[in-house]
Amino acid sequence: MEFGLRKWRLPDAKELAAALNNRHILNNLRDGLPFPYTEQDARDYIIAMLSANENDTFAYAITMEDRPIGSIGAFRQGNIHRQTAGLGYYLAEEYWGQGIMSAAIRQLCDSVFQTTDILRIYAEPFSYNAGSRRALEKAGFTLEGTMKCNAVKNGKMVDMTLYSLTRSMEPYPVRRLAPEEIPAALELCWRVFLEFEAPEYSPEGVATCHASLDDKERTRRLHFYGAFDGGQLVGVLCMRPPQHIGGFFVDAAYHRRGIGRRLFEAMRQDYETQVFTVNSSPYAVEVYRHLGFAPTDTEQLTGGLRYTPMRFEEGDGEE
Repeated sequence: MEFGLRKWRLPDAKELAAALNNRHILNNLRDGLPFPYTEQDARDYIIAMLSANENDTFAYAITMEDRPIGSIGAFRQGNIHRQTAGLGYYLAEEYWGQGIMSAAIRQLCDSVFQTTDILRIYAEPFSYNAGSRRALEKAGFTLEGTMKCNAVKNGKMVDMTLYSLTRSMEPYPVRRLAPEEIPAALELCWRVFLEFEAPEYSPEGVATCHASLDDKERTRRLHFYGAFDGGQLVGVLCMRPPQHIGGFFVDAAYHRRGIGRRLFEAMRQDYETQVFTVNSSPYAVEVYRHLGFAPTDTEQLTGGLRYTPMRFEEGDGEE
């Protein structure tokens, strides 16, 4: 089913009210929402969001097949914090644990950073709300700390956690990809392979590559890193154990912008031992040489794929 974000509509009130009439959701939100939550309460909220200043309030329905299943919003703060926004969200309980919220958070934050002057978005979930915290972490937020005894919820003093995401001031930021982003990463890999590497291979080699990208068990073992231009994925590097590059592709429109090196350097930060291997296609041998790799054997041929085994070790010929 297709997930998305869109502006609220008044007919959404019925499903919004149904989702919020749930103590499991209310126990994770700040006080102020009535219980039971009526359709009139929902209509009042929707009207308030639709009439709010669009430069200060970025509120959307989380939808599945265009049907509202949750809510997400970023709200500009004031005074010296006017380029900071606070984040709030919830999801109907039946959709918990499916990666929907982390995807919604990423989509909203990407939109806010691309279209406004907001520099920092923060969230303050209760420390006991493991699902919310996990969604933030999967969306790239950083845990800044725990605020001890910061609130009273349901008559109990509770801790809260502070998470934030800041707009990257560098072009083409790189981060680990979440599971739901992997299909787009594989599509980019295949598209770039066909354009630049497939001409070097026989039909058997092209089929072998396609089969590897379609191998779900192999994909499950890979760690994916992505480079972005705003919300667009423009480069992918994937690693398989122990420290072998299993795929490295940059969109043709973004070649010669240093994106490959950004991906490589970001990946390196996750490994204590700085030794990496790769089986380079003929097209990419010089790219890997520039990153500091050196051949360890002559060109090989397996399954129709020509490749040169190469190795990188920190301090060993790095440029």
